[in-house]
Amino acid sequence: MSAAFQLFAEHGFDNVTVAAIAERAEVGRTTFFRYFGDKQQVLFADDGAEVDRMCAYVLDKADRPLGGDLGAALTLLREAAVATRPYAALSPAHSAVLVRLLRESVDLRSRYLLTRQQRAFRLAGALTEAGADENTAVLAGHAAMACELTAMRLAEGPELFPTHVDEAYGMLHTLGN
Repeated sequence: MSAAFQLFAEHGFDNVTVAAIAERAEVGRTTFFRYFGDKQQVLFADDGAEVDRMCAYVLDKADRPLGGDLGAALTLLREAAVATRPYAALSPAHSAVLVRLLRESVDLRSRYLLTRQQRAFRLAGALTEAGADENTAVLAGHAAMACELTAMRLAEGPELFPTHVDEAYGMLHTLGN
């Protein structure tokens, strides 16, 4: 994965081939395809594990059925994001490359948005399992992803991403006040 990020940083996403990634990683193309379906998947390879940790946190920390309490559901998702942040697979340097690539490539943004939609769906499922009404769970899952997308758009570097996520959640909590 590191070899791919190095190449993407040096040449941009569109100018890097699977063969080049495999060569830099000192593996064959067949080995590459054993781990990744395509070069885009390299960028999002660990997203599933990250969502698993967030869902586990939600299920572990929900101390009561959430019902229709959107504020409680959002708070739980925010806490899950903060608690799992230290375990994020991407280093700050890789995150910076990913942000740059997403800004440069429409195809990558489309794939990223698909991964965010899948994440929102899984988080909504965890919230539902934790006793949230379906409407509340779905809205909270998508609102959490909106906070992440907002932070990505506003953060000038990966070190500022958590601050912008927290600010976006904070703005959601001011609704209705």
